[in-house]
Formats: sequence, C-alpha cells, structure tokens
Amino acid sequence: MSQATLNAMDIVQDLLRPTEEAKVAIEARSAPRTDTDSETWSGAGDVPVVQRRKILAVVSHVLPDGKHERGCLFVLSEKPRRLKTIPGEFIVEQAFPVVDGFSISMSQPRRSTAEMEMSPPPSGVNIAINQPRTELTVTINPGGRSVLTPTTLQTSDIPGLRKVLDECKRLKETSQTEGVYDIEPFGWVAPYFAEDALPPLLSPIAPDLRQVQKPVYTRLSPASAGAPGNDISDIEVIREDWMRKKVEEDLFGRNSMMRLRVRVGTFNVNGKLPSQDLSVWVRGQTERAASSSAFIPPLKEISPLSMGEVQRNPIEEEMEALDLNREAALPEGAVTDASSATTALDTATSRTSTVFVETMSEDTAISDATPDIAEDPADPDMLVLGFQELDLSAEALLYSSTTVREDAWCMAAFAGLGEKAVLYEKLASKQLVGMLLVIITKKRLRPCFSEIRTCSVGTGIMGMLGNKGATAIRLLFTPMPSLTRAPDYEGKPTTLTFVNSHLAAFDEMFEKRNADFHDLSKRLQFDSGIVADDAVASGSGYGPATIPLSVFETDTLFWLVRDLNYRITLQDADIRTLLASDELKEENIKTLRKFDQLSFAMRSRKAFEDFVEHPISHPPSYRFAAGVLSDGLGYDLKRKPAWTDRILYMTASSVIVKQLSYTSHPTVTMSDHRPVSAEFEVEVPVLAMQEYRTFVERLWRDVSSLEYLEELPRVRVSPTSIDFSSVFYKGAVARTVLIENIGKVPCSFRFVSPAPAVGPCPDWLRMSAMTGLVLPGEQAEISLTAYVDDATASRLNMSLTRLEETLVLHTALGRDHFVAVTGDYERTCFATSIAWLVRLPGPIRQLKSPADILPEDRSVNAPREIMRFINWLMSNALDVEGLFLERGDERLVQQIRESLDTGADFGVDAHAKDPKVALAFADALIQFLESLVEPVIPPALHARCAEMTSRDEAFEVLDEFPVVNVNVWISLTAFLHFMCLQEPYKDKAERLVALFTSVLFRDDLSSSAPVSAVGKRNFLRYFIE
Repeated sequence: MSQATLNAMDIVQDLLRPTEEAKVAIEARSAPRTDTDSETWSGAGDVPVVQRRKILAVVSHVLPDGKHERGCLFVLSEKPRRLKTIPGEFIVEQAFPVVDGFSISMSQPRRSTAEMEMSPPPSGVNIAINQPRTELTVTINPGGRSVLTPTTLQTSDIPGLRKVLDECKRLKETSQTEGVYDIEPFGWVAPYFAEDALPPLLSPIAPDLRQVQKPVYTRLSPASAGAPGNDISDIEVIREDWMRKKVEEDLFGRNSMMRLRVRVGTFNVNGKLPSQDLSVWVRGQTERAASSSAFIPPLKEISPLSMGEVQRNPIEEEMEALDLNREAALPEGAVTDASSATTALDTATSRTSTVFVETMSEDTAISDATPDIAEDPADPDMLVLGFQELDLSAEALLYSSTTVREDAWCMAAFAGLGEKAVLYEKLASKQLVGMLLVIITKKRLRPCFSEIRTCSVGTGIMGMLGNKGATAIRLLFTPMPSLTRAPDYEGKPTTLTFVNSHLAAFDEMFEKRNADFHDLSKRLQFDSGIVADDAVASGSGYGPATIPLSVFETDTLFWLVRDLNYRITLQDADIRTLLASDELKEENIKTLRKFDQLSFAMRSRKAFEDFVEHPISHPPSYRFAAGVLSDGLGYDLKRKPAWTDRILYMTASSVIVKQLSYTSHPTVTMSDHRPVSAEFEVEVPVLAMQEYRTFVERLWRDVSSLEYLEELPRVRVSPTSIDFSSVFYKGAVARTVLIENIGKVPCSFRFVSPAPAVGPCPDWLRMSAMTGLVLPGEQAEISLTAYVDDATASRLNMSLTRLEETLVLHTALGRDHFVAVTGDYERTCFATSIAWLVRLPGPIRQLKSPADILPEDRSVNAPREIMRFINWLMSNALDVEGLFLERGDERLVQQIRESLDTGADFGVDAHAKDPKVALAFADALIQFLESLVEPVIPPALHARCAEMTSRDEAFEVLDEFPVVNVNVWISLTAFLHFMCLQEPYKDKAERLVALFTSVLFRDDLSSSAPVSAVGKRNFLRYFIE
C-alpha cells in the first residue's frame, strides 16, 4: 500500500519501533511564508507555492521499569527529494518532549478564500476550501531552556487537534508527578532523525571484500567473560552482517538469478604482434566451423626463417596505416585517452567493428546490422583479456601515446571469435606500457553495463615505471528482466572488478612479488565521483576531492589477467623429470603444485589471502623456447618451467561464482608464454532497486536503534547444559542451542572467551554461528558439533579424555549467559606417533591414563595396528584392483578404525572377498599413515635419503633410522614389493611409488629449498622394485 493511501496514524505507526506507541496523529501542513524556504516547494512561472504535507503525532514511550511514561510531540514532514535513502516517505523532522513548560497555542489564520484556492492541498488531505474558519494555526512552544525553536503548522482536523491537546495534557501531568528518572528520559528519540537513517547496505560503495571474507567474530572487539569489549562497535558489525544474510536468504532467494558467462584469459606476448589464430584461447575451441573461414579468416602465421622474399607482418602494416588515420576511423561515441591508452564505450556503437571495416574486405567486414547468427549457450557473454609485455621497446617504457598494438591484439581477438564476432563489441580497455586489459561483451548486453572506471599503477623501475604494475577496470552490471530496458526501470547493480598485473620476475624475487601485491592493493584506486564530506574546492580550477574506491570495494574481484611471475621452488631437474612423465601426468602436476610459490603465499597469508584459485591441471605455461635451447617439451633450458600466468577471484556471498574450466593453450606458440584461460558462470540476482531498497529499509527500521535502547535485551538460552556423550575421532556429534528473544527490543549477541587469551570455544567444538541478532519474539538456532580432527586428536590422545568447557554468550549492552558442554573422548591409534604406539600395553581404547604407557625397554618392535593392516591385506586383497589408488567406503573405514582402537576382530570375514572391503582397508592404511604426528622417515633424514643413487646406499641409510621406524619401513615396503609382483599391479608400480612417497616422507612445503621429489621417489623405488 502506498503512503498516499495511508492515514496519518498508519504512517506514524509504520515508522515507530515496537518500544513506542502513537496515541494520536493528525494531518497538517507548513504555515505559509513570505519567502520560499525549505518549508515550501515553489513552482515555476505562475505556479503558486505549495505547502509541504506534515503530520502531528503524540508518541508515548514506557521506560524500562514499566512504571514511568514519557511522551513527545513528533512533527513528521513529507520527505524531500534529496533524501531518497531515508526509510518511508516521511521523516521525523522535530520531536518536542512533553515536559514542564511545553505548550501549544492556536489561532485562526488570516487568509482569504482566494489565497487558499491558490495553494492546493497535499494529496490525501481533505480541506474545505470555502470554509476558512475550519483551519487553525498551531504554534508549538518547547518552553523552558530547550534548544528547540517554536514551530508553526496549520491543520483543519479540529477533532483530532483536541485529542492531541488532551494527550499532551495527560503526558505533561504524568511528567510532573513522576519526578526525575535516573537515566536520560528522552534518549529513545535519537534514532528517528535523518542523520541516523542510512542503512549501510544502501551505500553506493560496496564493502571491502577483504573484510567481508573474514568471519564476523574476528572483526569484533576483544572480549571475554566479565570483560565485554566495545559493544557499540560490535553491534554495527553484527547488525550489518545480519542484514546481508537476511537480504540474501529472504530477498535474493525468492527472486530469479541471471547467469553471466565470463571467459577470461591472460597472455604474456613477449613484445610480439599477433601471428596466429587465437580462437582456441578466445572461444575455447580447437578448430573453426567450416563456414567461418570465409567470414573472418585466421591471421596468417609468418616465420622469420621463411625462404624467399622477406615479408612483414601484415598486422604491422595495417596498424601503421590505421594509426595514421586513427581519428578518422573512430566512431561517434568512443572516448579515447591517448596518454594512457584507455578506451570505453558509453553507447552501443562498436568501435571494434570500425577496426574490422578498415582491415577487412567488404565481403568479410563486420557491419552494425542485426546479425543473422545464432547464439550458443556455451558462448561467453563477456570476454576479459589481459596482455603483458605488449611493447618491450625502451621508448614505450618512457612514454607511449599510441594504441597500435592494442588495436592489433583486439583485431586478433575478434578474428578468433570467427563468425560470432558480429555478436560482440569492445566495452572498455586500459593500457599501461606493456600491460593491457580489454573487456569485450555481447552487443545485446551492452545496456546492462554502466559506470565503467579504469585505473593503473606502475611498480617497475624505481617503484613507479610501468614495465611492472597493474591495470584495472571496474563496472556495474545490472541484469534486466528482459533485454528491452524499460525507461523507468532501475535494477540493482552488481559491481565487477578486473585486475591485470605483472609482478617482479626471477625465482629469488618471491618476497618482492608479495610486496608488489600489497603495494598494488593500496595504490590501485578508482575515482568514485562521490564528493567527500570534508571536500572543499580549492579555487585553483580543480573540483572538490572525491572518495577513492579500492579494487577490493566490489561484489566480485577477478585478479585474473596477468603474469604473476610466481615460480616452482623444486630443483630444475626435478621439474623437468616430473613433467616428462606421461604415465604420471596427473600425479606429477599435483606434486609440482605443492611447491608453487603462489600457492604457498596464499596458504601462509603472505599475499592473495582469501582469493580462490581452481586446482591447476595443465602443465606450466612458462618458459618456452625453440630449437637447441629447449628440452623435449619445448621449455627453455635456461629457465625453470613455472605457472607464472594465473587467474584468481574473490567474491561476496551475494554473488555465486562457478568456475567451469582452467587451462593453458599449448598450440599458441608465438610467445615464450602459453596463454591461459578460465571460464566462469557468475550468478547475480535480477531485482528492482526499489524492491531492494524497500526491503533493506524495513530491516533497518527494526534494528537501527540498537545502540540507543534504554531497555536491556532479554534472551532465554536453552539448554544451558549439553552432553555430547562419546566423541570419536572424525565422528561428528551435533547438538542445538536455541537463543530466544523474550524482551521488547532486538538483541545482538556473540560468543566470547571464558578467559583472556583463549578462544570462544574449544578446538574440538564447531559452532554454526559465533554471532547473531534476534528480533523480539523470534529465536536463533545455533548448531554445536563435536568434531576431533588430526591436530586435536594428537593432543587428546595423550591427555585426559573428559571434555568439559563453558561457552559464554554475551548479549550486547546486556548480560552474559553460560552453556556448559561436556563429553567423553574415545582415544584412537590415528594421529599419534609410532614411538608412542609401540609403548601401549594393549589397544589404545583400554588406556586409562597417559601415565600407563610402557617404558621404552618394554616396547614392541612395531605398532600392532600397522601389522594388522599388512597381515589382512596380504591375506585378502592382493587380487583386488585399485588398492590405494581408489578411495574406500568411509563407513567401512570407520569400522576398521574402531576395531583397531578396541582390539576387536575386524568383523568382515564374511565379506573379506568383497572388493569394497579391500579398498576400505587400503584407504584406512593411507589415512593412518597420513595422520601420524611425524612421517615414517624422520624429516632430518629426507635429504640423505634423496641423495642415494643405489639400492645398497639406500639400505645403508636405514642404519640411521630409529629401530621402530626401520621395522615399519621394512614391513610396508616388503608388502608393496610383493604387491607389485601380482598381475593387477605389474604396471602400477610408479603410481604406488608416487603415492607412498608423499605419505612416508611428507613434503616440507614451507622450505625455500625443498628436498628433491625425484630423489625421494628413487629411494622408495629401491625397496619396491
């Protein structure tokens, strides 16, 4: 229902919080004035001044003790157009406390009927024009020493005015008899004013992804039981997170989503101009349709070693001609910044089409007419192409105003689109010396893009020049319910940001690359166009300062088109040996990925923290060479192969990003890099901005005043005691806690530490939410799950098994609540050490106390658990294919683990010949070895083992092993040796070697000089073959 159809009482009650009540409300309007100030709206020409619609309301508030009542006379004013983001169409303009000295006076206005006819009444107000004596002028005087000034209104609702006077009289008498209250009696009024009414979710600037990616509780102030933190700042964080979740669950969830297919690519072209067909990179296809060659022929490959007359690259010739006639070739609507080589289209005209007209014949030129080409759902809606080392010349490093190379590569990209090129147009580009970022989109989607902004930063020579650095483009994507934009339709936009960076080269520059990333994160900023609050025009010809936008202030960030230059830390010979193996291609790629510098930087949070990268399955994209300077795979012998070209992304929870592919394209050989591409499906909600704004404003009205509440929040927590009973290793046990708001005001809560320097919950307990907000009469459900992983089990196995903790639930501006959680941990032989297992007097579950373990001189030769594994597998599984190479049934794995822990029979004799059982035993053994606190081969001996060059040398190293480790090693390798002699595994030895090397050695991924992966495999191979 619109505000125009609501009566005054409904409008007031709609704006009030549950803690206030409207006693009476009447229609009014501003008193006429001789000047046209903010109280009136003036028209043009002979249109008379129109008085603004007002509402006069008596609002009552009962103080928290339930005995004292306070009241205010609210003056609501129709919302002016400049305050579009204030909830509702009315705002509380003034609030007069009804206290001693407050008064209301009335008089009849001295206006003629003719005057009244010149000022039409506001919509929805029924005023008898020809009865001037039915209207009264009302003057509200705050009285006393109030800082408020008197206000004059006019109203024709005489009966309603009498009710206003009666209520004010009652409230004034109540105030006089009750005396002074011990808190500010009118603090409840503050949240109703305009400066407090802008919800953060309606800000035109998206939140910083680096913040919203972090759990909410990590962004709150330090707090513990009895020592609350900054509740006011915590409320702001919790409230904003709660509102975002409500929007995503209750609003986005009921609206349709639009899928935007985005194909991105990165290519270090090493200063080359295009000389090959790029369709495999641009479209992701290996060959064109037969009809496409007649439409846009692929660019002809030219070899500098061709016999006969020396030929020039035709692209160079065409671009030289194009550069001379550039201004004539630009279409209307294209904007070009020659100094930075930035191009953005603000209309649907395709500048790239003009380029093709210049370079193609009439038969193959792309026209602006509606193409008769069918779209394929697999075609990208958006192409984002990043180039590095576009121009390696010295003059380009110092100064470059030409876009010849940009045009050449854009031509090649459109040529790669084949017959589908007529469906696309260039949307925007940004170049900084050798770095170029280009966005191409389907023409039919052009109306969906707006506010295209670009920026660039150099981090090269002297930390400034553009041979290294980044370019970035930011844009708004507004999905439409239909492709025809309605003139008055305003959709909710999604912000997409793309960064193309080129970081420091060479293996030893790892820390410099990390520093470059952080430097770019600070310096890459867009001009928002929003004037800063404290900005003042300097009078020097420049406008006031605007708010800068970080590349992280976006809904989705693709740091995806660049040459990141991160390398692989393994030795060069290891890398080439692993890459050369066709038999173990997948396993070797996984091994190499472990030693990738970028992956390590992300794991250690040194750079690209919280970014996501799809697992790499393609060979390194750098560095390739030709002829005698390359190895058998084409890699340069002077540089280690590496995945220098990468595509990462980060997104807010409101946008769903699904990655469909991630690969390199080895057939494009014109550079020492191979281009890399990734395909994404980006899902964004299709939503009218008015619907979004209204929903957010409704939420905001309910929770905007949490900081000003006089009444303490009240919640009921149940249960207050939770027993998880038996807690097993990797066996989840779930319980639920209900937090019910039984008070009259919203309540935000958080779990805090029971004592300083400890976490809010123990390491064996997981919580579905550490913070939340509950409205009056509603409840929040928190799931508590007891779960023991390897790290926790390694501690609990050698300590007392009784689990007892107290969870502290703190309500902001309220009291703490306590929940006792208990359980009994059941010890396991997993996640222990070999040296400790051999000292157990029996099955680990029978151990009453860690003090009951045997002395070292009474320990057994090898852990009983490992011997039980090997004996069962030797007896029952050697004829089963896929041992260790296929995952087993997790339910059976748990059953096997329980038998090992209790010493009971495995209980699978009746199904011993079932392949599922054998696979489960093999998988359980791998999990057991991986869970050990230390690997079977002591880390201190890894380097020695990798240096061995013969079987004899390998056996000699065993003398340096602890005795128990030698026994385990001999038992395992003897079993593997016998296994590889069986028919199903004669050709599987190398796969088993690769698998067990990573388990028995366990790589040190933090080392800058890791032990040879090939050497460790060789060591194991000496014992298996």
